[in-house]
Amino acid sequence: MSILIENISKKFGSNYILSEINLEILTGNLVALIGPSGSGKSTLLRMIAGFEKPSKGRIWFSGKNATLLPIQKRQIGFVFQDYALFPKMTIFENIAFGLKIQKKYLKSQVYELLQLIQLENFEKFYPHQLSGGQKQRVAFARALAIEPKILLLDEPFGALDVKIRKNLRFWLHNLHEKLPMTSIFVTHDIHEAMEISDQIVILKNGCVEQFGCPQELYEHPATVFVKDFLDI
Repeated sequence: MSILIENISKKFGSNYILSEINLEILTGNLVALIGPSGSGKSTLLRMIAGFEKPSKGRIWFSGKNATLLPIQKRQIGFVFQDYALFPKMTIFENIAFGLKIQKKYLKSQVYELLQLIQLENFEKFYPHQLSGGQKQRVAFARALAIEPKILLLDEPFGALDVKIRKNLRFWLHNLHEKLPMTSIFVTHDIHEAMEISDQIVILKNGCVEQFGCPQELYEHPATVFVKDFLDI
């Protein structure tokens, strides 16, 4: 599913968190949102998900106006930094949760997801019995269970140590190549964005400073800010 962000602005009180954002994200791309703290990365992600409504502008999914579409009708999977797993549910039950809500529950589908995240022997475990990396993989599986057209990830590896981060980001890259989804992830890690994304959006003070593939940004930074931010 393609995503078109058209003149999107978001205002809290008298302050603009995002201002006149225009982006076109092609179907199947893995896109990173990066920028300094407070640049509007998570706010933009939450508006695409439907958790926040824009103050101005429109969001289109494959040519259809999704600006005011309810969250449950957006065909979106969302992965949070803190995993947001249900502590009193087993790993199997956590993954099956969204399917049961949508009345699409199939036991075989949950087992397929357990195999996909390489935790097929952990179905009866509880979240507190897993490592941080394992919990994050379960969070991915739960988001994927509903077969989303768009996968949104808000700093999915932010709470993990460096070694686990590196392993999981390549796992995500490989997973993305297997599944037909458009994905957007927020990160503070420039190397992470450069290594695994098809395109990168660099935000500064609520505005798009540059949007392009990693090689383009590295070889042709549009501004001094981009050059300094990428440490070129």
